[in-house]
Amino acid sequence: MSVDRRYALLLLILALILVGCTREGGVFSVSGTVTEKDTGNPLAGAVVILGEQRTVTNALGQFTFPEVAGGEYELEVELQGYQAGLQKLSVGKDTTAGIGLVSPLPVLQNNGFHLTDSDNEIVQDGGAVSTPSLQLFYYTRYLFEQPDEVQIDSVEAVINGVPWRVEDDAEYWMGQGGYPLEAGENTVQLRVWDSAGWARTSKLITVRFQAERADLRLVLSWDVWADLDLHLFKRQPTEPNIFELYDEDRHVYYSNSQPVDFGEGPAQNPVLDWDGWGEGSWDGIFLPELTPGDYHIWAYAWSVEEPTKAELRVSFDLNSPEPQGESYALEFSEEDQAMPIYVTTVRVHEDGTREFVYCEPQVGYGPPP
Repeated sequence: MSVDRRYALLLLILALILVGCTREGGVFSVSGTVTEKDTGNPLAGAVVILGEQRTVTNALGQFTFPEVAGGEYELEVELQGYQAGLQKLSVGKDTTAGIGLVSPLPVLQNNGFHLTDSDNEIVQDGGAVSTPSLQLFYYTRYLFEQPDEVQIDSVEAVINGVPWRVEDDAEYWMGQGGYPLEAGENTVQLRVWDSAGWARTSKLITVRFQAERADLRLVLSWDVWADLDLHLFKRQPTEPNIFELYDEDRHVYYSNSQPVDFGEGPAQNPVLDWDGWGEGSWDGIFLPELTPGDYHIWAYAWSVEEPTKAELRVSFDLNSPEPQGESYALEFSEEDQAMPIYVTTVRVHEDGTREFVYCEPQVGYGPPP
């Protein structure tokens, strides 16, 4: 064997040794799912800790650590309302882990709540809706098999992994709330808390938002107790951008939730599909078909009792695989009470193209009717 061939063989052996060392002490992925141990219901919002890394489970209860050095670990999982979970892991390759959390509460009954669409028709698991919002209703006496055994403290809806409050009506032993949907498939769960701080989570329900056309979606949401209102005016570029609280001329808001003068027919006219108030609530406007003109977007502080952080999401083409849009961070204080705030304008050109523009606002008020 020649010297060159012996040298090449030696290099190959050294490379194989180095590859073996890299595999043993290399970097791998660790992923898994967090569920209720006895029901298998996925748990969104759980904090997962692995060494110095931490993450939060998504709407399906899933988590991923893409880069984990090989070694021995303790996987910790925490979710308010459940006993913390702990699992030992030996990471020497890409690893999948599943961990179930325990609550002393009885199992939540899935027939204790239902969903409806904008026409108040019941939406089944795997069903579809044509407008981007849902209503959820729950009934206290049906949430647990033995309702007298559980003192219910609060109820929340988990929509696409995000918790939203549910309004309760103790007099009628029920509660309800409306929630915005994303394009495509959405997930819905109910999470119930007792007076001792324990929680139970329902099975996962999927609902698809699909529409022949869904050009514009506005969602104004906020964090603390407040009553913020979303207003949309349609004007021509030659018209001034004036906020007039009670003017119903091409104006959609809480008192004119289904105007008919934005365009021709229902498709070209917007709908205020949710008018919320309280902590962690929202307002929503949906318009299937944009037509040429300026769409001025305003927020109005009807009631603000403390500093409030809000977000306005403007989304286009919700029925497309990749909706486009912008988000705007807003802040309100008690000094903003009964004050409108101009956010932005969507200008639609004659050829159908759209852009965000700034139109100098002129604030105007009319007396309450």
